Amino acid sequence: MEGFLSNNQIEYVLYHLNLSVELNEVIRQYFLFNKKNNTPENKANKIIFNLSSSSIEYDKIISIKNIPILFPLSKNENFYSFKGDNLIFHHDILKSCFYLLSGYQEYNSSSKDSFGRFPYENSIQKKLSIIEKPIVNYYFEIIIEAITLFLNKRSIEVKQRKIFSNFGFFLTHDIDNVDFYTFNRFLYKIKELTGFAKSYYSFKTNIKHLFKTFFELLKFSRKQNPVWNFNYLRNIEKQNGFRSAFYFLEKDKKNHDSDYRFSENRIKQLFSYILSENCEVGLHGTTGSIVNEKIFNQTLRNLNANAPEKVYGIRQHRLLYKMPQTTLIHEKAGLIYDTTLCFAEHEGFRNSFCLPFKLFDFEHDRMINIWEIPLNVMDVTLFHYRKLNSSNAMPVIINLVSEIKKFNGIFTLLWHNDFFDEDRYPGLTKFYENLLNYIKEENPENNLGFEIVHKCSES
Repeated sequence: MEGFLSNNQIEYVLYHLNLSVELNEVIRQYFLFNKKNNTPENKANKIIFNLSSSSIEYDKIISIKNIPILFPLSKNENFYSFKGDNLIFHHDILKSCFYLLSGYQEYNSSSKDSFGRFPYENSIQKKLSIIEKPIVNYYFEIIIEAITLFLNKRSIEVKQRKIFSNFGFFLTHDIDNVDFYTFNRFLYKIKELTGFAKSYYSFKTNIKHLFKTFFELLKFSRKQNPVWNFNYLRNIEKQNGFRSAFYFLEKDKKNHDSDYRFSENRIKQLFSYILSENCEVGLHGTTGSIVNEKIFNQTLRNLNANAPEKVYGIRQHRLLYKMPQTTLIHEKAGLIYDTTLCFAEHEGFRNSFCLPFKLFDFEHDRMINIWEIPLNVMDVTLFHYRKLNSSNAMPVIINLVSEIKKFNGIFTLLWHNDFFDEDRYPGLTKFYENLLNYIKEENPENNLGFEIVHKCSES
């Protein structure tokens, strides 16, 4: 990221800082963005943000109080200091904010995992071990602390803001499949038993699965379907006073990750049930839609044609995302939020921020007008990628919630309707129930996606 931040990029950072503190014109008049290597002459009574034109160099990153500075301007071990009437930020903290928040590291990156995603292994969060900390919020805390000291000397009030009184909780479900005992499952079990497909189960368990699937397929009625568990999901949520968002993935000729269509009567009835529960229906974008506007628009039209209420939000399937092309497609389609951005391989903060934010169009030097509600934890991340169990997964979540509460942020959880496999993950169902109970005890503000956007827009 070579060169100084543009005016629009600086305003992008300040826009998000404004979510936590009111930056009115009285305060903004003191700001000075300095591109020189020293304090400007004949400048007094200013808040001076020193800017860097350097690209990121990992061997030059410094740490102050365990907070990394990506674009240092000297060996000064202070974030800021007062010199005469001026407040001076010694390093380019704004560029550090922009780099992380905008997702710049993913822009034009050729790094891809087996699914075509930008991998956690290649991220700055991995290299600096900061995935579990919302570093941009820490930067903002430093800026707010400094300008408060500066303005208090001038008897100017600094009004801090909170989108959530304690912290927010966004509970979400991706609905990839709604049928469990299918002919495809039967065939796959044969492949597992014969060694033609990787299996996570013992031979004995696979035999049990094969015969259970076979006998369920023979039934003409009273078939069991453990993934059609929407009453269970809602009952456990209601016990904790929560509502949730459900993202639906439509089957098509090229997409074999879903087993249903939006136009099925049972799916339309499910939409109505979810909405009657004061929950939210959203789109789960197909793998082909992340950079294909035509495919995306068709699936969105199909969902809006069959859902009783207009759809406002999305999460892309498999957390597939191309920066910023996917965002631009979402914006053009008229959606108001996305909630995809989390690394599949590790829970935490992909953009190092624990509040809703907007992404950036690097080609046109502008902020993209759609909110991103960051995803923090996905069930598959904990138990498949990270290979945690029901005992050591909870402390991981507790740590993230603790970080989020420091900044009155938002905790977003993704739990699939078909992720209750007790044969593979013993104690999983109880873990999920205990997790919701723990979150309830932490007293969050539970909102749906479109409600979160409205709160951000009003702040």
